[in-house]
Amino acid sequence: MTSEPHPDTSNRTIRAVDLFCGAGGLSWGLVEALQDVAMTVPQPTQRVLEETIDLVGVNHWERAIETHAANHPWARHFHDDIQNVNPQEVFDERDPAVTILSGGIECTHWSTARGGKPVDDQKRMPAWDFLTWVQKLRPENVLIENVPEFQSWGPVDEDGQPTRNGETFEQWINSLHALGYSIDWEVLNAADYGDPTSRERLFIMATRDGRPTFPEPTHSADGNGDTEPWRTAAEVIDWSDRGGSIWTRDLHDARKRPLKNSTMQRISEGLRRHCDDRLAPFADALEAIGRDDVKQLRQQVVPATYSQVAAQALDRPFLVECPVNAGAGRSAQYLLRQQTGGTQPAVDAEPLPTVSAAGSIAMIDSEALVMPRNGAYRGLHSNPLYDPSNRPLHTVTARNTDGYLVSPSVSPFIDDYEGPAASLAEPLGTVTSRDRFALCVPELYPWGLDVRYRMLQPRELKRSQGFPDDYEICGNKTETTRQIGNAVPVTLAQRLVESLLSSSDPALTDYIDSDRAPAETSEVAHRSVTGDD
Repeated sequence: MTSEPHPDTSNRTIRAVDLFCGAGGLSWGLVEALQDVAMTVPQPTQRVLEETIDLVGVNHWERAIETHAANHPWARHFHDDIQNVNPQEVFDERDPAVTILSGGIECTHWSTARGGKPVDDQKRMPAWDFLTWVQKLRPENVLIENVPEFQSWGPVDEDGQPTRNGETFEQWINSLHALGYSIDWEVLNAADYGDPTSRERLFIMATRDGRPTFPEPTHSADGNGDTEPWRTAAEVIDWSDRGGSIWTRDLHDARKRPLKNSTMQRISEGLRRHCDDRLAPFADALEAIGRDDVKQLRQQVVPATYSQVAAQALDRPFLVECPVNAGAGRSAQYLLRQQTGGTQPAVDAEPLPTVSAAGSIAMIDSEALVMPRNGAYRGLHSNPLYDPSNRPLHTVTARNTDGYLVSPSVSPFIDDYEGPAASLAEPLGTVTSRDRFALCVPELYPWGLDVRYRMLQPRELKRSQGFPDDYEICGNKTETTRQIGNAVPVTLAQRLVESLLSSSDPALTDYIDSDRAPAETSEVAHRSVTGDD
């Protein structure tokens, strides 16, 4: 166990302890809130922070401590399990009271993500260890984060299965109450407080003086009333990187294999959910393709000049080799099914691999098209789609059988490994400790469709959790993703700290920006325990 020397602090210093500090989501939100409480300078120097916020971070994982120290260099750090650290070594009886004790208690053995796996009650001891810190430090305020399933914490039966009856949780709450705290808890959605993620977590707030009050939401799905619309996943995406084609992803990077069929199926469902209905045949073709199919298709590449001939002669998918921009130095590939009316792309455009289907959508283009409405013939429109700039409009009759301008909708979307494809117009789903989200960018061309595909990167996941771009996450990609996934969303943490401090000490409200001061608590579905002292 290591720590830095205890600083010589003044009575103005606010003392804070972040147990299970991880990457520091709670700590950063706490500092953002306390900057308003303790000082007026917008960009405090390290010296000012050292004099005003005595922050302590405790975590058992060395990489997390590195990250926390890199972004909170003035803080004191303890690299150990919390049960191995003596709270009175952190702050002794000579120190003024600890302002806030916070922590995201390890949630692995409560989360439903474990499925039916047996659990070990010893693995749940950190929740009781947290109360030891409360008992010995007697902080003025307590803020705890966990998965919603923490409320169902119950004894483990003989087969190692949790009873999930909430009996142990009630005992734990009563123990905290017996230490003299008024308590309230609620499941909150980070999107309701300005983070571009829909992460839902249980938060428990406790104060020795007053009554904890949860902040009013600042955002909502539709932005009605006094709230702003939810921030969207599109905000966090680095749009300079749209990813590579699903057909050529391993041709230029040996580390990437063709996508497996289950991924193709999710992409297909995303096309149906988030793109024009006329792309359904493309989705049907993608749905049946797997890694071996892609490899086989690459053995049957058709030159671009013969693509129309092949399209009319074949009734199965095939790849077409087509030119790219001058100087690109390589060719791209695309998938094509039997169709009529197909045309070649402009040479100065970058053709990409595409999957198309027979019939009325053969001429899908990103430009506005005229769609005939004079009936179908053998499953195809008797008049194909055409570019209105290249030919006059068909005769317009009283029935208006022709003349509708259409521009098939193609929307990028998120491939979620743990759920249905999600819209970029909504907050990103819950970031976990493993890669879960991929960006899908469908691209339409006169003969069909390509899909660019890539996993979201740590910099984007970090943004979704409310961290600033210059916040440093230490470690490799696996380690950084794990830290980000375990973090508390920063903006939500800031709002909770502001509300908690204002609840316990109304005088602190004077230091918090008036436009961010918490409103009166509305009726919410939660339970609370009020202290008598």
